[in-house]
Amino acid sequence: MIKAAYLQCPTGISGDMCLGAIISSGVPITYLINKLNNLGIAAEYNLWAELVMRKGQQATQAHVEIAHNHRGPHSSRHLPEIKQMILQADLPPRAKDWSLKVFQNLAIAEGAVHGISPEKVYFHEIGAVDAIVDIVGTCVGLDFLGISSNLQGLPMLYCSPLPTGGGMIKSAHGIISVPVPAVLKLWEMRGCPIYSNGIAKELVTPTGAALAMTLAVEFGEPPRMTISQIGLGTGQFDLQISNILQLWLGEVSEISPKATGNHLENISILETQLDDLNPQVVGYVFEALFAVGAVDVFTQQIGMKKSRPGC
Repeated sequence: MIKAAYLQCPTGISGDMCLGAIISSGVPITYLINKLNNLGIAAEYNLWAELVMRKGQQATQAHVEIAHNHRGPHSSRHLPEIKQMILQADLPPRAKDWSLKVFQNLAIAEGAVHGISPEKVYFHEIGAVDAIVDIVGTCVGLDFLGISSNLQGLPMLYCSPLPTGGGMIKSAHGIISVPVPAVLKLWEMRGCPIYSNGIAKELVTPTGAALAMTLAVEFGEPPRMTISQIGLGTGQFDLQISNILQLWLGEVSEISPKATGNHLENISILETQLDDLNPQVVGYVFEALFAVGAVDVFTQQIGMKKSRPGC
């Protein structure tokens, strides 16, 4: 049996909601704090969690409080600095790999929005300490929960379609519409299914989108699974519907080729017979076919009409 997880996101996804769901699923917050301390930024924040009510339902809200002496420009970082921080940290290998991939995709999306390379992206809200804690903490938690990996090394994490949200928010670059450009780019990069639930709020943050777009092996309905644990994480908003991210944990018996990391593709085979062909031409044909994308080329000598050589 394969241990998998499913993210049910009726009101979107954010870094703190993911971290709250991880803690609610049974990952000790002391374990997360100890692992996160290896990043070397423990003096810059305080991580804690509390149980709150959302429309009569109890859920875990994670808080990353930034130290007052670490607020300001130096609380934001470029991608190379964040990657180096993660690489040097004593983290579980899978969590380290997943965290690096999440930040890489986040930088690619931000770079595309601003017209610069990922390495030159200057992270603002998404690159601050709280996002580092949310992303690395979530990856450490998924590793702790024993989620199986597919052939590409990604966790067997499934995710529901995501709500678009709406309205306007204030960002470091001014007033922008929701979904914000980085989220839209991440959706485009992955081909994420989306829908509107009628709530005009920022429901999917860049951090949450990067986690889902990077780590989820499939989007859509949950797989056939036997649920063994449910984690409930919430964000700061108390919305008109229960603002809870559900993390379902269990075992799956049937998985699709896409989820396992196998890729299915259609390959066309073109066969022909050539009469009276000069063998010197064959080498040139090989080069020309490979140059335009042929996967393989095979020839076999045959005898044609009037004993002419062919292939």
